[in-house]
Amino acid sequence: MEEIFSDTEKQLVKQQEELAEFIKTGEAELMRNKELYLKVTGALEGVAIVRGRVAALEETPVEDFDR
Repeated sequence: MEEIFSDTEKQLVKQQEELAEFIKTGEAELMRNKELYLKVTGALEGVAIVRGRVAALEETPVEDFDR
């Protein structure tokens, strides 16, 4: 009977270790994805800013630049 408990305990410990490693790997991947998301979001904001400035420049009459 003790052998059954011992084997079961070993299997559960091994499974626990595998799951802990899986979680650790998943968290690292999640952090990388969050960083990429933030970079893409920043790039989109940059594009919006540049687009707005270009639109403002296109609306400004040429004579305003001569001053």
